[in-house]
Amino acid sequence: MEIKVAIPSSSLINETDEKIKIYKIGTMARAFAIFKVKEVIIYRDPVLDETKLIKKVLEYLETPQYLRKTLFPVDKELRFIGVVPPLAIPSHKSKNLKIGEVREGVVRRVAPDGTRWVDIGLGALAPLQSDEQKGARVTVRVISKTPLLVEKAEAEEYWGYRVREVELEDVLKEKDVIVTSRKGKIPRLEEIIKKLTFIFGNPKEDVFEIMKRMSIDMDVEVWNTIPGQGVRSVRLEEAIISTLSIVNFISYWGGF
Repeated sequence: MEIKVAIPSSSLINETDEKIKIYKIGTMARAFAIFKVKEVIIYRDPVLDETKLIKKVLEYLETPQYLRKTLFPVDKELRFIGVVPPLAIPSHKSKNLKIGEVREGVVRRVAPDGTRWVDIGLGALAPLQSDEQKGARVTVRVISKTPLLVEKAEAEEYWGYRVREVELEDVLKEKDVIVTSRKGKIPRLEEIIKKLTFIFGNPKEDVFEIMKRMSIDMDVEVWNTIPGQGVRSVRLEEAIISTLSIVNFISYWGGF
């Protein structure tokens, strides 16, 4: 199952408190991790463009704790990040190193002979044969503890989400895109396929209202994933959790 989620840069339009903003982004990040979302897409909404903040917090939370000081300099926008529970995804390893385990690292130094020296959270750097640039994140497998040696690897389990910025019109043109709205149809079980991209609106407007304001006129597939809702409006983070939980349950029993 490969799920992508698109949210607007105006996702926090109802919030003015910086701590609440961080908490809400963290709530969405937890949902993305719980349901193994492969990619989070932030589409630009000119009414409020907080792409930079949303992307920064999402990427910070997805990054293993031992790499954060290297990849994220001290930033006042992250001062309330402690209100968010950790994602605790498989890439967030402890310092108890095991032979054969896959870990995330970052290239800290490039030697004259081309060897990359990688920080995998142990203090000492590990040599790696790679062409990655300094500062790049890499996924490696530990092949020796003494001396510390690693090789390039690919994770075989859920490893986290990536974050991408895009224009709304562009994401609407992508394959297997679903707009979520109470105005949509209730999908049939067989329509839940292996690859889907769900597009959500902001707390004040659904995707259609945002499209209208941006003069975008396109035919799109629209699903109501919370039929018979008992509240006047469903908040963005609630809609994400509800939609992904339904898709996850159906796809699990469907053998995806």
